[in-house]
Amino acid sequence: MNLEVKSISISSRLALTLVDELERELRADYPPHYIHDLDVKSFEASQGIFLVCIADDEPLGCLGLRPLNRQTAELKRMYVRPKFRGLGAARLMLAEMEHQASLRGFERIVLETGNQQHTAIELYQANGYVAIPPFNPASDGPASVCFCKALTV
Repeated sequence: MNLEVKSISISSRLALTLVDELERELRADYPPHYIHDLDVKSFEASQGIFLVCIADDEPLGCLGLRPLNRQTAELKRMYVRPKFRGLGAARLMLAEMEHQASLRGFERIVLETGNQQHTAIELYQANGYVAIPPFNPASDGPASVCFCKALTV
């Protein structure tokens, strides 16, 4: 399977479909007040990056990056469709997003994930992300786990 990562608009039909699938999956694992909806207009206004991983014209997953300030960007909505997990799509998107963040001059990436997202946590730790305290009020919930990675520029 030949995996390809490309950038698309967060407001595209494909992006919105993948984000919706992720949020439905999260709602099965967490109470509704733990899920923070993605503000598409704010994401676009921030000039964020939204990637999809595709193989044989089939979308496998997505990953977003939203600038927080000149030095720091936040990963948003890492998702791989269940039937495509374990093929390397998440690692590929993460590597490409780190590359894109470095090109834009960001010094670090932060993220918040749920404490039940064990595979995601393992992926982040295996790729050099270290646990940090919550970095904003939305990431300071009882089910939240936050990570940071310094980028080499």
